[in-house]
Amino acid sequence: MLKMVWLSLLFSLYYLALTGSSQEYVEQLTLHDPSPVILQALSHTGVSVAISVGNDHLNEVSNSVNLAENWVRTHVLSHYPATKITTIVVGNTVLCNRKQEHQIGLVLPSVKNLFHSLTRWGLEREITVSASLSSNCLNPSSASYRDDLADKFIRPLLEYLQNTNSTYLVNPPPNFSKSPEDTLSLVSSHTESMKNIGVFDLNKINVLIPSQKGSKPITRKLSSIESIDPYPPRPTPLGPTQSPIGSSVPAFVARSPLPPLVGAASPPPFSLSSPLISPPSGFDWPPCDPSGGGAAPNPPFSGVWCVAKPSVPAEKLQEAMDFACGEGGADCEAIRPQGNCYSPDTVVAHASYAFNSYWQKNKRVVGGTCSFGGTAMLINADPSFQHCQFILT
Repeated sequence: MLKMVWLSLLFSLYYLALTGSSQEYVEQLTLHDPSPVILQALSHTGVSVAISVGNDHLNEVSNSVNLAENWVRTHVLSHYPATKITTIVVGNTVLCNRKQEHQIGLVLPSVKNLFHSLTRWGLEREITVSASLSSNCLNPSSASYRDDLADKFIRPLLEYLQNTNSTYLVNPPPNFSKSPEDTLSLVSSHTESMKNIGVFDLNKINVLIPSQKGSKPITRKLSSIESIDPYPPRPTPLGPTQSPIGSSVPAFVARSPLPPLVGAASPPPFSLSSPLISPPSGFDWPPCDPSGGGAAPNPPFSGVWCVAKPSVPAEKLQEAMDFACGEGGADCEAIRPQGNCYSPDTVVAHASYAFNSYWQKNKRVVGGTCSFGGTAMLINADPSFQHCQFILT
């Protein structure tokens, strides 16, 4: 088990939420070490929580989507949604720190791999992944990023955060004042620096402020930053759709708050040898072996699971899941309410379970493929977590 850092370290996260009135609001959010004890204590409180990826995890998380998913299952899925985790912060003390230069290049790959893992579970809009930039990233005499970092590290990171509707995190200098005036001044210097390298559309800026344990959330209105369009709302989950074969099995659409998960997960080890596929929509999706739109030729039956492609529209996954749970004969009891795999309550997570159940029963039978009209793919990393076990035959 990897050693966790930042034990009991707490920060306040001032969240600048931009509204149609062209004014900003600052909301406190606490950044925690993702230890089971701390996250369990925050369960059922309704408090928005940000968790940190320790610097000693960057080598593993940046190297493999599988290891990033291991981290997500252990520190996120084990506690979400009972603990309202909304943000994962990568490299809080790494970017622009001259003493951590050997790790600066690990931040963006870590952000990407964690985002891909959240996407696989359909949680990429509920939980954002970002990295914090300190004032050491800026030239002291001008509102611009350091020349040795701007093009090589900062621009690619900001462009990725922009493309994924993520947040911009500012790690202020020591003894920084929490006043709205100083906060706005700090944010303005970073905003100008972003504009100077051509990044204009990061929709949220968060400021990390040290706070004492037990402080109460506060809200303050700020008004001197130009308004930016808020990010688009998550599409409303689709209602039940008719199966292409006329199945009457109820659709497993995400509708209600997720039930709590108790305890820490113990994910199995992952293989690092999964082949990569061509990324859809310009992103590098998790290592997988897609079956495409037709039958998978001579699939490797040992140690392989059939799951939903996270890039497929929800309505298509829903139709395929209705088939799998209906005439396909998949065992879908675990993804019904109160089932071990009902959480996370998303179409992609439920479809993955249904697809795998169908395929494991039929993979050695003529016509039993991991395809579902091109909505499924094969992976060699066990998607099981906590009490939710994906069968393997």
